[in-house]
Amino acid sequence: MSDGKEWNEQDILDGLFETAANLPEETVFISRLSLRVTLRGLTSSKVDSIRERCTVRKTTKGHVSEKIDSELFNATLIKEATSALEVVRKLADGQEQSVKLSGWGDERITSRLRLSGGDEAVRRMLLAGELDAVGDKVLELSGFGVDIADLKN
Repeated sequence: MSDGKEWNEQDILDGLFETAANLPEETVFISRLSLRVTLRGLTSSKVDSIRERCTVRKTTKGHVSEKIDSELFNATLIKEATSALEVVRKLADGQEQSVKLSGWGDERITSRLRLSGGDEAVRRMLLAGELDAVGDKVLELSGFGVDIADLKN
């Protein structure tokens, strides 16, 4: 609509819904594994669902305590947010060669390591600090940590 034409109400609303449907994406590179991971932000309902699945409840003397398994939470966030995954090797001439995977649950990963699924692959392959850092990146892409000043502008 940058042709100088005025926007009508429907154009403006269409733009809102299109923007809402397009989740933010960012690619991170885990150099230790030569792994390029493209992450996509998650909706609040998806994050809530993951948080619920990763919450351990324990009843002691009639009191229920809840604790989030943070390692499982981060691994599941990463698995769910990964939209592209590839192993990259640099060649002598500066070029790169890569193998694209269908995600953390790719059979080439799970069968080789004898894993039940993608979240287990994330937990097995990433170190604790990498899990935290990449999990934090997913939450950032999902809008967590947005400053109120960012919302005002």
